[in-house]
Amino acid sequence: MKAEIIAIGSELLGPKKMDTNSLYLTEKLNRLGIQVVRKTVVGDDPRRLEDAFLSAISRSDLVISTGGLGPTRDDITRDVLAKALGLSMHLNNGILDRLKQRYRARGTKFQENSTRQAYVIENTEPIPNGPGAAPGTYLEKDGTVIVLLPGVPREMRYMMEHFVLERLRKQWSLSVPVSIMLNFAGIPESMIDQRLRKFDFSGRGMEFAILASLRRVQVILTGQDRDELKGMAALVKGEFPEAFYSEGDRFLEELILEQLKAAGKTLSVAESCTGGFLGKTLTDMPGSSAVFLGGFIVYQNKAKTRFLGVPEDVLADFGAVSSPVAERMATGVREAFGSDFGIGITGVAGPDASEEKPAGLVYISVNAGGQKEVREFHFAGTRDMVRVQSVTAALNRLRLLISRPKEGK
Repeated sequence: MKAEIIAIGSELLGPKKMDTNSLYLTEKLNRLGIQVVRKTVVGDDPRRLEDAFLSAISRSDLVISTGGLGPTRDDITRDVLAKALGLSMHLNNGILDRLKQRYRARGTKFQENSTRQAYVIENTEPIPNGPGAAPGTYLEKDGTVIVLLPGVPREMRYMMEHFVLERLRKQWSLSVPVSIMLNFAGIPESMIDQRLRKFDFSGRGMEFAILASLRRVQVILTGQDRDELKGMAALVKGEFPEAFYSEGDRFLEELILEQLKAAGKTLSVAESCTGGFLGKTLTDMPGSSAVFLGGFIVYQNKAKTRFLGVPEDVLADFGAVSSPVAERMATGVREAFGSDFGIGITGVAGPDASEEKPAGLVYISVNAGGQKEVREFHFAGTRDMVRVQSVTAALNRLRLLISRPKEGK
């Protein structure tokens, strides 16, 4: 089954607002085995919107639109679709009564322009809008299912999860594919792609995709046979035993906090070039206070010496961006907080740099008392990109240290 998504609204064509609804819709449809083959963004122009609808209906089994169902003059979706299909519209008194009741419950006067939301296209089924006012529309025309949803994300999601998805399952007796998502860190997308080319995914009835970001690389395997997928997932993990960290839609910080809680261990951090981004990433997670004690942002050399005990002669001899300084930062913050683990990050985020220490040069040290390490990294990109990559690398080195067998065991 093939689907198209039409995002409606002139504001989506400007630089300040993005169409994020289509990402959610694509994920939900893919899980049903429905392939999204085209996405269109169109403004509040009747002729262009009519053309978008008719073109999509001629090509696809399912067309879902978002936006343009409200009470204002630029909410034209229902009117345009009715005209394009040669269908009439009529006032649904049941919907109108519910709209008026909604206004009364909120203690506000009913606005007459809201009556527009109670008009429905003939021979269509209204989709209840639990959290909002404007109902959606579900209809079938010449073998194509057409679904009109509001642009407000919470309302759109409610309708999908409480009506549309189940209706599509029943109507098309869909065979839902199985997906396994594998997360990797500390390895580039290109290396994963190169190493996995030896596996015949399509020959085994599977689809293979790589989604890469600065925070992780995901390998997604999709097929109908769960056991076959599990076997292939095990082979993929085996190619990168140090880089693989979890299945599912998870980031490193989630796993790190789970590892620390399970081990009854604590963490503190010392940051220079990342400017507190590592601490923020950790504390964005609920429950992080159980294991994350705190940290220092030590941008200047004096701060590194005063708060972390980094010797002035080490700073003078090696410079602030160096392996010895990163190691002393990790040791110093661990001792200052009395934590089980300490992380030190120092580097050149850019754009300023020198020949000896270019932008993107970062040193990361992880200290666990008896076990410690320092690594040198060279990251590319903007100042923010270097910071994100530094945090990801620091979390991954901590993950590996936590998992490493203790000496003598």
